[in-house]
Amino acid sequence: MNTAGIDYETARPWSNRAFSMPAVTGGNFGQIKVLRCLLSALRSGVDVDEAIPIPGVDGASVNFSSMGQRLQPAGLVTRTGKNSWILTRSAESWLDSENDGYLISVFHANIRFMGELLHESREGVTQSVLLNIAATKYGCSWDSLDQIRRRTAWLRAGGFLDLDFRHHAIPTDRGLALLNRLELAHPGGRRVRAALIDVLPSIPPPHDLVNSALISIDMSQRKSNIGYIPRSEGHALRSLRKFTFALREEVTREEIDRFSTAEFGLRPSSTASALSTLKSAGIVEQVGFNAYKATDLATACTAMDSNLDFLRTLHVRFRFFGEILEALDEVDTTRDLAIIGRSRYGMLREDIAEVRTRLQMMRECGLIEEVSWGRYRLLEQGRAILAELPCDIHVNDGTEPDVSTSDTQDRAKGAAADLNNVSEELVSSSRSSGNPERFEAAVAQAFIYLGFDTQLLGGSGQTDVLLTANLPGDRRFTGIVDAKSSGSGKVGEQQINFDTLKEHKAANSADFALAVGPDFPGSRLISRAKDHGVGLLSVDELVQILKYHSEAPFTLSDLRDTCEISGTVSAAPLERKWAAETRSFRLCDRVLNQLAAEAANIDAFTTGALSPHDLYLILRTESAEPPSPAEIESVLSFLSSDLVHAVQKNGAQYFILEDPRTTAQRLNRLAASIRSGVSQ
Repeated sequence: MNTAGIDYETARPWSNRAFSMPAVTGGNFGQIKVLRCLLSALRSGVDVDEAIPIPGVDGASVNFSSMGQRLQPAGLVTRTGKNSWILTRSAESWLDSENDGYLISVFHANIRFMGELLHESREGVTQSVLLNIAATKYGCSWDSLDQIRRRTAWLRAGGFLDLDFRHHAIPTDRGLALLNRLELAHPGGRRVRAALIDVLPSIPPPHDLVNSALISIDMSQRKSNIGYIPRSEGHALRSLRKFTFALREEVTREEIDRFSTAEFGLRPSSTASALSTLKSAGIVEQVGFNAYKATDLATACTAMDSNLDFLRTLHVRFRFFGEILEALDEVDTTRDLAIIGRSRYGMLREDIAEVRTRLQMMRECGLIEEVSWGRYRLLEQGRAILAELPCDIHVNDGTEPDVSTSDTQDRAKGAAADLNNVSEELVSSSRSSGNPERFEAAVAQAFIYLGFDTQLLGGSGQTDVLLTANLPGDRRFTGIVDAKSSGSGKVGEQQINFDTLKEHKAANSADFALAVGPDFPGSRLISRAKDHGVGLLSVDELVQILKYHSEAPFTLSDLRDTCEISGTVSAAPLERKWAAETRSFRLCDRVLNQLAAEAANIDAFTTGALSPHDLYLILRTESAEPPSPAEIESVLSFLSSDLVHAVQKNGAQYFILEDPRTTAQRLNRLAASIRSGVSQ
């Protein structure tokens, strides 16, 4: 083993290190041997899907396709394509030196609480005590011992740590020698920083007002959704700068509309969405009934040529903003970033659009780059600003699933679970009158499930939830929602201020206004709602709409008709749409299976094929409301399309091309591809 003449890795800033320690097959004492075998195979050009025998375990093997994502955060491999990996310089150096101390230094440089664990165990402590130290001193609040055991397993495999007869972890002499060569982090503060950090490029310091905002940041008050920001020549931050200059003096809403139309080509409803975003971001404030002005903070952001202060300001206001730079050290796609945003940083959902908004602004400032379509890399400029930002601590730092895995059945189960969770929270929070913010969040989540872009606003002078249907041109529409919880389960007339709702609707150029609550009894309340053009949507009706949507999803245009109803809003109109959709789904199934049965029982007359008229004669006896010939023709047209190609037309007849189960698999794959495309 070559131990001389090799410089150990320099630790990265603490905030840039990953939380999760990888594990490889081979048992506690065989991991380093298996890792060396795995990396050597990759260096020799072995295909990522080729089985690599595990040393010392008869018949066992592993391939790099299943291991690449796990090893990337450890600084050993870099992804170059969808399932393509290369060794890092650090991995090459370890293989050449065969110095396991150097390997631990690579882990320590890239993953939290590695060398620190060795340091904290100098006097001999149990793994449970180490788990508590990791949480209380280093901000690693894991839910189980798994991450501690992974670290001790690697250290024991290299001979740097032992477990004594009391099951206390204690460094060996070799471990103590290694410890002297590692740069340890100093615990404390909101974000623990390394004692010695990489030399980073200098960046313009923040304006005093921006710096004060960063110092006083309240992580609990940051919002998840940034919302809509128009693009000036493709640049969101340039738009913020233009709005700030345009609103340096007090202006009316009509003047803002004219400016937005001239500068960005926006309609009033789109301007309203942008204005809500600017207010949430602290860029614009309302200074009168119909008057707006750029904030002092926004004006400070224009003091220098770069837009970094706008980024800093957005970080103060929105979750998973600067933190997205940290996450880029672990994953590189928008979908994986969205998963981290929800699982670690309290984002309301795996919101691809919100992630893209953040990434676009980071690119504008040269903090990241897009290395291939939908894949991003953190640049040194990004590391520099990350080092100065007060970042949020993970809200869930336990062992997480591989964010790159995707399984159709798991997603289907997840969708059902989401429906149950959203519905249950709606019902429960609607009676939590002492915590109105909880119900507002539940209502926002319900409309997210229905496909709306939502902004949870609240606060004095603002609507609770702003809904936007992001459709092109004149099809785009917006709405406001007033969430009213009630401990009694009934919303009284005195709880709804219709004049205020009318003002909020006008201020946001909304197409409709809704009040959502557990129940709205009383004819006078319903009559007043009709007079003021406000819809009253009970939680029970909203839950029913969610259920219909889960079984036969509605388009946003379908939902618009229901949302624009004044007075009592019912799920009944959507029920008719749901019934028609589910009827079509069932008809697809019956047509496919009937054609399959005909193919399996060929007679001389049909030769295994049936016409739409034949199918009508067969299927009309199966229900009280038989399908019409036109419905059957529509289904056959869909099934015979080039994309589905489940059946084929021959003259006036159709015959099946494959087993119906294969068609189901193809459609599932199509759905998975669409989801994957949306997530890039």
